[in-house]
Amino acid sequence: MTALALVGGIFLLALLAGFVPFISVELALIVSAAAGVSIGVLLALVAAAAAGQMIGKSCFFLGGRSAFAWNERRSRRPRIRLPGFVNRVTHRPRVAAATVFVSAATGVPPFAVVSPLAGGWRLRLSSFVVVGFAGKAARFAGIVLVPGALVALHP
Repeated sequence: MTALALVGGIFLLALLAGFVPFISVELALIVSAAAGVSIGVLLALVAAAAAGQMIGKSCFFLGGRSAFAWNERRSRRPRIRLPGFVNRVTHRPRVAAATVFVSAATGVPPFAVVSPLAGGWRLRLSSFVVVGFAGKAARFAGIVLVPGALVALHP
């Protein structure tokens, strides 16, 4: 399998996993890293997986932005009662960005939940994409580089 096909396949799988959270791009990255590809291909896999995930999660972000705006327009009293943390983060973009990064890097809280909430927090789309990409890239780099290093050390 060529490196370009591998990177393209990981991108498509990550894009699909961005919409369907039950699909594991991490497992595909581990298998790809264990195949013994070069470090350049591993880094391309990390970038492709993070880009695919962020394209999918950006749709969730935009959906959350419009849903919260719709809720505010419909009535003077919000119909959806959100926890206090969600309301406090709305006016603090640095806290919102830090929450997005931690969620993207660790998966706690789940990024599928944080993505639409970040839209409601009035975070910029560009900030969401950059911070989320950095978190996902850090997560995928850790996942890919450990098996890749083990394969490289094994004779």
